[in-house]
Amino acid sequence: MDNMNNVFKRKVRISGKLVFETAFHIGSGKEGELATDMGVLLDQDDNPVLPGSTLKGNFRSFAERLASYLGLKACLLDSDLSGVDCVSDETYRKRVYENFKKIKQEKKKLEWLEEHVCDVCRLFGSPLQASRIFFSDGALSEWGRTLQVRDGVCIDRDTETARHGAKYDFEVVPRGAEFEITIEIENPEDNELALVGAALAEWENGFRLGGFTSRGLGKVQFTDKKIEETDYTDPEQLKAYLLLHKMSPADSLLDKHLEQFLNGGNHA
Repeated sequence: MDNMNNVFKRKVRISGKLVFETAFHIGSGKEGELATDMGVLLDQDDNPVLPGSTLKGNFRSFAERLASYLGLKACLLDSDLSGVDCVSDETYRKRVYENFKKIKQEKKKLEWLEEHVCDVCRLFGSPLQASRIFFSDGALSEWGRTLQVRDGVCIDRDTETARHGAKYDFEVVPRGAEFEITIEIENPEDNELALVGAALAEWENGFRLGGFTSRGLGKVQFTDKKIEETDYTDPEQLKAYLLLHKMSPADSLLDKHLEQFLNGGNHA
């Protein structure tokens, strides 16, 4: 079911660059171009791809881990594990969904969802509400034009030694690759802006992305941050956005809300 609160009030756009400080591997699930066992994801021109779904999943994991520090709830998609009831957990959803279907008024449905969806899922999406945060695929702006091959070996967890005959190889994109990305948020609440600000701070401090990160791969940093917003209730901002495709600068927006929540002033 789509998000029923579909009236545009505000949009926030974050843009920047992801710069890989080490080689990285985002797998294609197939053999590689270099006859390796595990290839990297490439487009039709044999350039590396950085899917928005991968970025969203990584960003969401940071948001889930940071939510409690802002007084917010994260179900971790498992109510038993997290202790937070949310319809994103299939068992809990089956238990309460019949009650939801009985509600006829849209306002009452929204109120019900407020009570049965955790703070993280309210932003990132749940089976009963569409996501309000969107990640573009990375737009490749720099890379070395060649792939590298790394060797690996399967480890027997019981003996902690290499399994006989279990060697493999895999492709990586060399260090120095750069991708431009955008993140857009529709109708964000103050607590959601604080949460995004916290997760983005982790990205700016450097994080790991892709496969084989325990071997040192996938170290990447978010740089060149730019934040803009459009208030649809402001006629001038709306006109600039719809006619000129311009948004208003808002570089301090996330930091301002994050600071407020860390100081304990706006916990929900």
